[in-house]
Amino acid sequence: MYSIGVHIGSGSRQESLGTTGAAYLLGKMLTRGTSAHSKASFAEEVESMGVRLGGSTERERSNIHMHCFKNDVSRVVSLLGDAVCNATLDSAEIELAKREVADEHEKNHTDYEKTLIEQAHYNAYREHMMGQPSKGDPDQLQNLNADVLASYRGANFFGDNIVIVATGGVDHDSLVDQVNQAFSSMGQTASTDKANTDQSVYVPALLMIRDDEMVNANVGVFYDAPSVKHEDYYSFMLLKHMLGSYQIDKHAGHLNDTHKQYNSMHALLGELPDVTIHNAHYLPYSDCGLWGQYIFGNEVFVRQMNYCGVCMPTIYSHYVNDVEVIRGRNALYNMLMEKYNNQEVLNHYIGKSMLNLGRYVTRSEIASRVSPMDAVHIKGIANQWFYDAEPSFTNWGAIENTSSVGSYKYFKINTMSTVTNTHHSLFT
Repeated sequence: MYSIGVHIGSGSRQESLGTTGAAYLLGKMLTRGTSAHSKASFAEEVESMGVRLGGSTERERSNIHMHCFKNDVSRVVSLLGDAVCNATLDSAEIELAKREVADEHEKNHTDYEKTLIEQAHYNAYREHMMGQPSKGDPDQLQNLNADVLASYRGANFFGDNIVIVATGGVDHDSLVDQVNQAFSSMGQTASTDKANTDQSVYVPALLMIRDDEMVNANVGVFYDAPSVKHEDYYSFMLLKHMLGSYQIDKHAGHLNDTHKQYNSMHALLGELPDVTIHNAHYLPYSDCGLWGQYIFGNEVFVRQMNYCGVCMPTIYSHYVNDVEVIRGRNALYNMLMEKYNNQEVLNHYIGKSMLNLGRYVTRSEIASRVSPMDAVHIKGIANQWFYDAEPSFTNWGAIENTSSVGSYKYFKINTMSTVTNTHHSLFT
């Protein structure tokens, strides 16, 4: 199988406050008819080849890709070129697509983690487009029309802003010829300046979204983190895998003593019998980044969940066990071996790497950069980024125990564990 992807250096960051959601809606319109294919004939063409079609819109990138058989590569490239260059922005289809997006907005409250991550971005980047939801603001959806989408496409869909990636045993020279033919109608440069190029400024803050009808609470504790081009990028990639992911039935329910865990975060979470899910996240962008924890559990433990988000990163600033670093490295190596053997995942990663850095960073390079890192190195990183730092706290759901506090100082003092014992105030 082969994977062909068109990666565009645009996303919700390039929108304006009045047209949030334009990038996401345009992504839906690419497969709803072109100058050469109607909506029905486009779908028939995809189905006749047995192609798996997909796409996504992120804050700084958009992509559309197809997973196909060897003999269909040429047809797929032609179809992708037609979709990206010649998609017809029919008003009736736009209204149908807007209804689909509205339905997705209505279902946000059922997708706890993704919705919390979106809220955490707003909390950290309030005054910048990076803080706006990648699928757009539901209140602004009505403002989107064919003119808005055409303007967005003209500002972002051009040759110098696009990378086309093919993974699998594709003949390079043949692919180049096919791409040149399929994308020949696209201009090389944009006619307008790129929007929102000013650097987003991280804001430490509290965001409390109280909903007492929810049975459980969602907590996000996120720190300012390095961008994809920063020298500490790979250190944070390792830190993410050191803290990893936690599920109570997998990591605590079968243990007599949770401190038998090699993962200190898992041992800490295992002390809380109704905290059921934790995932570490590293979200790097071109000029900024967020690193932190998503934690889900019963409202009784909402204070302790916030504490867990700052406890281990702070403790790492004065003590890290080499066992945890080695375990985190191995987890990272396993991820590289497992996920990057998938053609679609590899295609997506190569596209992001080319747009961010102008080159493909291989998994062997990632491994070689991470392999020398030891406990001393991680301790230094934690001292620089986490100790006495100012994270953003985002709480959503049944959060009476924290929404009534109101003082950032109460949360902030928990990031100074080597200075005062009062940093345990959230845990008690």
